[in-house]
Amino acid sequence: MESQLEKISSVECRVRVTIPWNQLEGRFNGKFKELKGRVSLPGFRPGKVPLPMLERLYGSSVRQELAQDLVQETFETAVGQHDTTPLTKPVMESGSIERERDFTYTARFEIAPSIEPANYTGLEVRRRPSVTDGSKIEARLEKKQAELTEVQPIPEDSTRKKTQDGDIWTVDVVGKLGTQEINVKDARVELGSANELLPGIGAQFSDIELSEVGTTKSMNFTPPQEGLKPEFLGQEASLEVALREVREKVVPELDDEFAKDTGEAESLEELRSKYGQEVLEEDQAEAEREARLRLVKDILERNDFDPAPSMIDREVAAQVDMYRRQLAQQGLDFAAIGTTPVAMGDQMRPQASFNVKAFLLLDAIGKKESIDVTDDELSQEIVDIATERNQNPERLRAQMEKSQEIILIRAQMREERILDFLMEKSTVTEAADPEPAASADADSAE
Repeated sequence: MESQLEKISSVECRVRVTIPWNQLEGRFNGKFKELKGRVSLPGFRPGKVPLPMLERLYGSSVRQELAQDLVQETFETAVGQHDTTPLTKPVMESGSIERERDFTYTARFEIAPSIEPANYTGLEVRRRPSVTDGSKIEARLEKKQAELTEVQPIPEDSTRKKTQDGDIWTVDVVGKLGTQEINVKDARVELGSANELLPGIGAQFSDIELSEVGTTKSMNFTPPQEGLKPEFLGQEASLEVALREVREKVVPELDDEFAKDTGEAESLEELRSKYGQEVLEEDQAEAEREARLRLVKDILERNDFDPAPSMIDREVAAQVDMYRRQLAQQGLDFAAIGTTPVAMGDQMRPQASFNVKAFLLLDAIGKKESIDVTDDELSQEIVDIATERNQNPERLRAQMEKSQEIILIRAQMREERILDFLMEKSTVTEAADPEPAASADADSAE
């Protein structure tokens, strides 16, 4: 087998492969012998159809099938002879098999662009000062409050008469929404919560008294229309609700006792200080990520190139699939948010293109600077991850190798080291983000 490689563009090649007749003659004849044993034609006994007749009747399809087989079998080897790695399957341009003649085919395929990175050191990059966002501290306190909130029976000596937001009712519901039958036992209705058994049912409890536990209430109402399934729009709910039990939420006060109960501090002031430090460290990390992103964009502008379309297509497909799975976790699909996978892919394509270009450029810089991750360093990273997850390191590594997650871990470590190198070789200036554009320029700024 002989092969020649032609570079059509920075991301596409053409290979020309020649296979001598003496290497494929046996397979060519074997195809027709196999066919002869299966074909039955009028006037001939099974297996007795003459080969010339078989070639005349079925020769085109047999030659096409054999050509496809030979391309699949020889393409990778032929391309490998020229130290080239294809990104796509071959697209045949020419090639047909004829008896007593060598088989020659040409096929196009995509490759990753060859990048010689330059002008990536000595650059200036801005990093904004990190800040402690007070609202994030309060959000953490509220989250911890929610974790320590308890649901308890309403005390017998309570002076409260009516139910209120935060009360949690256990009910049995029987009835209809339009023509849809509803029959639910041990349903939970949390008053004031957006997550309702049936939209609008919580509002029907506003006038219920605590003494009505053990009774059944009739509830007739039209649910809020926003977010309702199309088949239920405008439909009335007619329900019989058995009020089995009611409990109340007991939310801890934000005080020193609360801080001690978290197990994280001895006073509320100490807890706020701890959360403030965590918020600051997170913002420092975010400011660093933003600076690194600006640096990568700057280097890309100095090293412009076009990646192979297939690489962008794969990145788009991966992003769309990830978004689809995120929607599925919420019980939604693309139709539910008014779009399609194709439209979402078009929306994601610019970011996917940037992701691919950034990956290829950083990889080229890493190779040029001999930046890599050793096996010992990878092993230590897995130990650290296992410690954080409270898992056995050896068992975790085996799982990662089986799922190939270990390849991703190594790639992420290497990319971080490349970015570390680029930041070290840059002049970093601490400066706040520029003020938003004036209102007159708002539209163009967006």
